[in-house]
Amino acid sequence: MPTDRLRVRTAILLGAVALLAAACVDFGLPPDCDEPDVAREVTVTGGAMSPGSIEVCRDQQVTLVVDAETDGVFHIHGYDQQVPATTIEAGVELRLEFAAGRSGQFPIELHPADDPTGIDIGILTVHEP
Repeated sequence: MPTDRLRVRTAILLGAVALLAAACVDFGLPPDCDEPDVAREVTVTGGAMSPGSIEVCRDQQVTLVVDAETDGVFHIHGYDQQVPATTIEAGVELRLEFAAGRSGQFPIELHPADDPTGIDIGILTVHEP
């Protein structure tokens, strides 16, 4: 029977350590999650976006600045109403403003001017604050 008590004590101790560790862990929220307005900048080169992911928090007003080195149509799936598919031109800065009203992950797609087939170039992650 002493081993049962030891197991219970060990389980309680491990649970307490796990709770303490979880309280100290940063769950990956953007550092400006408490700000009402945020800006993010990305560069679209060929078939890629840099950085490859944009992270904001739900209910933030987002300004997305896109610097493109290629012509095409920029599109965020799931945010079609807030951010309609928009033409981007090489060398012309594009500013998109929208309210991040839905949390989740949303693919960002580019439809290059020379190939209308869309390619995934990044992801928009909208965190719950």
